[in-house]
This record gives sequence, structure tokens and C-alpha cells, in this order.
Amino acid sequence: MFLTEKIVLGSVWVITFTSIWFIPRKKASQASFIFFSTQLLTWSLGLFAVDFGWLDYPVRELSKANATSFSYEYFILPVISIHFILHYPSNKPYKSRILYYFTFSTALTLIEFFIEKYTLIIQYHSWRWYWTWISLSLVFYIVTVIYKWFYKMKRIFSI
Repeated sequence: MFLTEKIVLGSVWVITFTSIWFIPRKKASQASFIFFSTQLLTWSLGLFAVDFGWLDYPVRELSKANATSFSYEYFILPVISIHFILHYPSNKPYKSRILYYFTFSTALTLIEFFIEKYTLIIQYHSWRWYWTWISLSLVFYIVTVIYKWFYKMKRIFSI
């Protein structure tokens, strides 16, 4: 790995690992469920995107075992998904909830855009930034639906 990529990946791991301390202990079982649900979904979608040649991860961990980004698919996005769902403003007005989705998806898309532009961690082929935004929004929505269904919450499909 190159120095820039090591610094970026190391920093993201530290930030993500540190953010785990901000997950309420009372919701540890819910966080675990969200974590594994997100992993299942992102692993499948990540392999699909790489197999079709839409994007590539030239610099990654476990490069001989997996063609996707281990950090992103198995750790970073699942932890972000935990924060997204456990802090979701379900009691706020509809516009606030839409803004919440928009903010999370946009922030992660911007970060990925700059990582793609200035590092070798990810490389787009026929993939575009808006596919990242759409896929993130869908992942957040699908995992939220699964979470609400599993914990028998009301209004499973509502945003």
C-alpha cells in the first residue's frame, strides 16, 4: 500500500472505531443486528458492482480473499448504519427525516468522491457518484425496514 492510502484507511478505521463508544449500551443488541444486516447487504452489492466491472478497489486489505473493500463493506458502512438508524429522528417532521437521509448519503458520497479522485483506494469505471448516493440511500432504507420489522415497530416502510 502507498502512504496516502495507509493514512486514509488508518484514519477512517480510528474514527469508526472511536465512534463505537457513542453507541448506547442499552442498544447493543440492536446495534449488532444493524451491523450484521448492513454487512450482508453491502457485501452482496459490493461484489455485484466489482464483478460487473463498474468500480475497482486497487488498494485494499485482504486483496487475495475479496475484491471489495473490506474496510468499507464490513466495518465502516455497517457502523455508520448503526449511527444512522439508532439516531434516526422518527418523531420529527417528514422534511427533517428526508433531510436526514439526504445529509448522510451526501456526506458519504462526497467523501467517496474525494477518495476516488485523490487516492487509489477506489477507482470508478462506469460507476458514477450518483450511483453511490442512490445505493447508500437504498441501503439505509432497506436496513431500516429490516430493523423495524425484526423489532416489531410500527410503520415499517415509512421514512
